[in-house]
Amino acid sequence: MRYQAELDLAITAARNAGAFLADAIQQPRVVLKEEGRDIKLQADREAEARILEVLRDLPHPVLTEESGTHGAYGADVDAWIVDPLDGTLNFQRGAPVCAVSIALARGNEPLLGVIYDFNRDELFTGVVSEGAWLNGAPMRVSAVRERSRSILSTGFPTNRSYSEESLLEFVRHAQRFKKLRLLGSAAIMLAYVACGRYEAYAEDDIMFWDVAAGAALVRAAGGHVDLESSLRLEWGCRIRAAAHADLWAS
Repeated sequence: MRYQAELDLAITAARNAGAFLADAIQQPRVVLKEEGRDIKLQADREAEARILEVLRDLPHPVLTEESGTHGAYGADVDAWIVDPLDGTLNFQRGAPVCAVSIALARGNEPLLGVIYDFNRDELFTGVVSEGAWLNGAPMRVSAVRERSRSILSTGFPTNRSYSEESLLEFVRHAQRFKKLRLLGSAAIMLAYVACGRYEAYAEDDIMFWDVAAGAALVRAAGGHVDLESSLRLEWGCRIRAAAHADLWAS
């Protein structure tokens, strides 16, 4: 399988960081900065350091949430995309809906993804055009094709527009689906689309590191992903993911 070495390394890195975070969520959480809708924890930085230490064995350039770019990052090279703790506010409050997210991407095209839900010991892995797995067992997207029977997962990221017009547009889309879920972790919601628990996921102006691994998983599991760069934010993006493309048809 292509990218086998990268996949194995990302799994090791995710498990190492996840073991640290599973212990840290039981301890007092140190807040480094809390501003507006954003929060930064010491645990994010410590988990990132553990991930970067492992990924040095295959020295692709890296884009990380906490420390930016490392190496010659560019649109035409394979690069690691790292979110050491997706769902930071959940983690800070002790809510067990958070995960480690590691992807390999070329430009804005995810190639492989690893998402580790360390609270449930669920490891989601996938390589685009090769397959996707949950704890080693093959996984596929849901067979449901009707919006009226589908679960839409979404969120309101820190940097999105909160204008009345933007929120009303979101409501118009959301009301077409059977149910709506907001878990506070883009990585976990995309992993749930990939394994068939949910049918769709959407967010605007979310950061690439939040969704890169999950986008790879959905594609690897046979689903559809439309990923576009944000016009407002560096490293931001607009994403529409689904078990089937027609769930996002007009």
